[in-house]
Amino acid sequence: MSLVELIVASAISVLLLAIIGSLFVKTMQTQVSVTDTSHTSNSAKVAFDDLQASVRLAVETDVRTPAAMGVDPATGRGDVLVLKTRANQGAVAAVTTWRCVGWYLDPSKKLHKLVRPAQASGTPPTALSPSSWPVVASGVTTKASGGLPFLALDPDPDTEAWYPGSITVALNFQEGTSKVPVGLSSTIVPRRQLQLDGEVSGGVACV
Repeated sequence: MSLVELIVASAISVLLLAIIGSLFVKTMQTQVSVTDTSHTSNSAKVAFDDLQASVRLAVETDVRTPAAMGVDPATGRGDVLVLKTRANQGAVAAVTTWRCVGWYLDPSKKLHKLVRPAQASGTPPTALSPSSWPVVASGVTTKASGGLPFLALDPDPDTEAWYPGSITVALNFQEGTSKVPVGLSSTIVPRRQLQLDGEVSGGVACV
């Protein structure tokens, strides 16, 4: 083989190696993206199912904003959702039957969640700054047109003595290199927890 032929063969080999390397890198990137998308989908479903279950078993549903945890937003929209929901099948009047569950979507796309037992008196922890609550998911944004993920709906006047208001939730989940966000939204209707006229759940309100 002449020197020219050797140089040409070497150049072709380098070119082929570059193409193969590029294809390998692209394949790996695609695999990572697919894995992240699958992980995002699974994480989103777990978080959303958990949220829906908490609302369905709630005796109190409150939407708030971090700046005014004690005030109902005039629009009913907020980035904090606080629930007084069942912890077990105990008696309605028992404090131990209930727990306080708080959800907060912060500006840095982190979804926070706090779970604490209901209290007989005092200020429940879910009434305090939600930015300190544990983070349960990242890469989360709102898909609601109003820019806030939670919307409180007033209960029907004929049933408000037994049912709290429904909650509309609209969230996008997108973690890591996932190319496509997983959008989940639903209007969640609480199930009836109070059975008797004038019945009150045990413990103080959660917010």
